[in-house]
Formats: sequence, C-alpha cells, structure tokens
Amino acid sequence: MDSRTDYLDKINRITLNFPDEREREYRNYFFKSSLKISRFAIIVVSVIYIFFGYLDSIVAGEFFRFFITIRIIVVPTFLLVVALSYTKNFIRYWQLLLLLLYIIASVGIIIMLVKLPEETIYSSGLILVFLSGAVLVRLRFILFSIGSWLAVFIYIIAAFALNVDYGTIISNGFFLISALVIGMFAAYSNEKFNRQNFDLYLQLERKNTEIEEVNKSLEEKVLSRTKLLNSRNIELRKEVKRSALIQEELFDAKEKAEESDKLKSAFLANMSHEIRTPMNGILGFANLLREAEDEAELDEFIEIIISNGEHLLDLINDIIDLSKIEAGILKIEKSEFDLNVLTKEIYDMFCKDKNVVDNNLNLSYSNGLDNSNSLIYTDRVRLKQILINLVSNSCKYTDEGSIEFSYTIKYNKLKFYVKDTGIGIKEEHQKHIFDRFMQASTSRTLGRESTGLGLAITKTYLKLMGGNIAVSSKLNVGSEFIFELPVGNNNKKI
Repeated sequence: MDSRTDYLDKINRITLNFPDEREREYRNYFFKSSLKISRFAIIVVSVIYIFFGYLDSIVAGEFFRFFITIRIIVVPTFLLVVALSYTKNFIRYWQLLLLLLYIIASVGIIIMLVKLPEETIYSSGLILVFLSGAVLVRLRFILFSIGSWLAVFIYIIAAFALNVDYGTIISNGFFLISALVIGMFAAYSNEKFNRQNFDLYLQLERKNTEIEEVNKSLEEKVLSRTKLLNSRNIELRKEVKRSALIQEELFDAKEKAEESDKLKSAFLANMSHEIRTPMNGILGFANLLREAEDEAELDEFIEIIISNGEHLLDLINDIIDLSKIEAGILKIEKSEFDLNVLTKEIYDMFCKDKNVVDNNLNLSYSNGLDNSNSLIYTDRVRLKQILINLVSNSCKYTDEGSIEFSYTIKYNKLKFYVKDTGIGIKEEHQKHIFDRFMQASTSRTLGRESTGLGLAITKTYLKLMGGNIAVSSKLNVGSEFIFELPVGNNNKKI
C-alpha cells in the first residue's frame, strides 16, 4: 500500500474529516491558525464590497439606491462577524457564520446581477466572491461547496423568475459554474494540504514525545550509571587505599618479621651463651670441690655454684614465662591481698641483693596507702613478678647512688614508680627496650647478668592485666619506670 492510499484511509475523501480524535484537534488547530487571516479577509472583502458601490454609481442607473441599500446591509453584517470573532465561544460557530456571510455576499451580488443581467461587472463580482470564499476567508471545502452551489441555484431560480434572457442565464451560469469548480478544486487542495501538514505535525509531535521520553529514559539511565560508576569509583579508591594499607602493613610486618627473626637468632645465640656460662660455672666449681684445700675455699666454691644456679634458674623461669606468653596460655588470676605487705617483701628481697650490698646502694620505698586500708584486688603473683623485674633491673644497672620505689592509688588506678641513679638508657634505645629479645641486640648489658626478657615479660603482664608502662631515662643520670594498673580497693572488685 503506497503512502497516498494510506493517507486516504485516514481521512474522508469527500468531507476530508479525520476518522478519529484528530478531527477535533485539527479544528482547534485550524481555528487558531486561521482566526487572524479570516478577520483580515472579511475586512478586505468588505472594502471591495464598498468599492463596488462606486461602480454602481456608473452602471446601476435607476437601481443605484437599491444596490447601495444592499451593500449597506451586507457590509455591517461582515463587520459584526469581525466583532463576534473576539468573543470566547466564537470557535463553536465561526464556520457557520463564515458560510452565512458567504451566502449573504453572494445573494447580494446575485440580486444585482439579475437586475442588470447584461452588466458583466456583477457576474465578475460574484466570481470574486467565489474565489474569496475558496481562498481568503478560510471557509472549509465542504461548506464552501454547499454555499457556492446554493448561490448558483439561487441565481438560476432568480434569473428565471425575473425573465432574464436564456442566453444570458446560460452564459453567466457557465462562467459561474466554471469559477465554482475552480474554487472547489482550490478549496479541496488547500484543506487537504493543511490536513496533511497537520497529520505530519501530529506525527512529528508524537516522535518528539517519544524522543523526549527516550531522552528522559537515557538521562535517567546515564544518571543511574553515573551514580553507579561514581559509587564503583569510590569503592575502587577505597579498595586501592585498603590495598595500599595492606601492602604497607605487609611491608611493615615483613620488616618486623625479618627484624624479629634476626633478634630471635641473636637471642638464641645469647641464650646459648647465657645457659652455658652458669652451667660451666656450676660444673667447673663442682669438680673443684674435691680439690678444695680448706674450709674457706670450699665455702667460696659452694657460693659460686649457688650463685650460678640461681642465675640459671632465673634464666629458665624467664624462658618458661616467655613460652607461655607465646603460646597464649598465660592466665591472670586475681585475688584480694595487702599491697603494703607485698612492697615490704620486695624491699626485704632486694635489701640483701649482692649489687645493693657490694655497691652500698640506698634502697628505699614508700606506700601510698595506710596499712589499715591497703587491700587491693588484682593478680598478686604477676604484680610481684613485675616489681621484681623492675627493681632487679635497677639493681643490676646502678653502680652508685640510690634505688627507690613507691606507689599511689587514685580512682582505682595503681600507679607505681621505680627510680634509680644507674647508667641510664640511650634515647634511641628507649622505644625498643620493651620489645622481646632486644637485650641481645644492644650493648647496655655487656658485663652484666641479664637475659633481656624481663621488660618484655613485664609489659606483656601489664597488657594482660589492663595496664601500661613507660620509661624516662638519661644516660649516666638514671632511669624511672612508671606503670599503671587498674585495681580494686576496699573490697570493690573490678
């Protein structure tokens, strides 16, 4: 089916009406686009109608006043329709009013034509009315056709009624019908063209609507995809950051592992030496017991064996504690005890320490609670071991001066101080002294009996008990270790 046949299926071939809702839309569209043109056309026709009054004065003769009267009736009618075109409801009856004007104008000329059938200016005027109805005043094809044929029939009937010559009737009728047919063809083509354009306009609007909907859908999809892409980019950036952090952590862990491996190797080498030293002393002096010359020499050998045995026992205890910590089987067991009794035990233990006695060190302590109110609740065994490690270190690394320890308790926080006037710690080593195996990598303990495990074990105990430890030290001036620990006081258990 070609496009022309397809189009004819959409409109009536005679009336040119659309078979659907497009007809109502077209009439509204046709009215809006034709209103100004129709007003202008009616005014132009009125002017022409008045101008032909001048010709009446030339050719009308005795019918001049009658013809002027007709024009006086017709022209105001035209102007009245122009005035009505400004009313709100004009759209409802505007084509009928145009048809009425067309018939009135035609009848006026027909009356003049039958009165003066020999004057061609009136037949020409009627032809002009036909052409204006077909082209200027925007009268629809079907109404123009009805009005035009009605005007021809009126002329023929009026001409016969007034006994106009048959030849004149036939001559004028021929020209009028020819003009009518031409006008009908023009009106038909014009309206068909307008309707085709309107149909294309509707199709274009539908396409534009579809395009807008597609564009809107695309915009929504683009917006959605953009949001998704932004979200993915944010996630990717986060993932990159996480990967970078993980890589950094892995790098740090690798460095720490390598350092730990080196320290462990050094530690094992040092432990081998540390264990062999007291063992050699024990075995060597045990063999020399048989060769002792007197009681004094025998006592000296026994004292050396005991000292080496104690050192070996301390070393073994540290290694056992470290193995428990590494295995994660060390448990904190809290109980209520007298803190002042514990500090007295520590003092009694170290006041007879070999380093304290030999170096004539001033060992002292002070309590932060009265004896009547010194009950606390925490792990007594671990707290005692912490104090032993710290005081023992001070004794080992202090060659002259004093060692003092004390504590305070505030808001169930135990704060312990261990201060000495020993050799001190280099600033670059202070941040590492609580790390495991660090003693083996430093020169601080050369010539002194130490495994380097005491501070690492102390820090681990405090961490397990919810506390922390810090050091303040100056080389060749002394050191102060301070640790905090949450405890229960006055039978208030934490």
